Amino acid sequence: MIVLVLPDDSSDERLLELAQQGDKSAVGQIYRRYVESIYQFVRLRVGDMQVAEDITSSVFEKLIHGLAEGKGPQTHLRGWLFQVARHAIYDTYGKQTALPLDTIEQWSAPSSEGPEQQALANINAETLREMILLLSPDQQEVLLLRFDQQLSLKESADILGKSVGTIKTLQFRAVKRLRQFVEKVGMKDKNYE
Repeated sequence: MIVLVLPDDSSDERLLELAQQGDKSAVGQIYRRYVESIYQFVRLRVGDMQVAEDITSSVFEKLIHGLAEGKGPQTHLRGWLFQVARHAIYDTYGKQTALPLDTIEQWSAPSSEGPEQQALANINAETLREMILLLSPDQQEVLLLRFDQQLSLKESADILGKSVGTIKTLQFRAVKRLRQFVEKVGMKDKNYE
């Protein structure tokens, strides 16, 4: 599982303020701070490294042009970047309902984290993919943002254009549904032993 440690919002506010004033070094710092997490987010959604690089580049081009025109992010820099990436993915692919198989394999990679991750690690990638495909596209995206990208509820809500309460509900229902699937798969495995 890919886990990225993202910077706190207070330093983002200062960087954004400097970038809005035309400070090119601040734009460079924003790029260095977020290029890897934006790239990983896009790559996990589209499954193609070259397309992910292109979309990531377009996100930062939009940031630079937006700052120059006064139309860039006004607050919540990280959320704005992920939201632009999400829209760029939709512009390229439309609203896909399935995550690529390599995304699901990364989610099922062994981890010392909580019981859900341990349970998912014991399921083969194809079974996990089938389970995740049964979730709604919104639930899939919430899981990707919250668990893979480690974004807060507020950031996830901003990116998806939903309320924090809706994000909590989507996450709760997705995890509950996956837990039910895992229990069913576990019961089937026991029946074959």
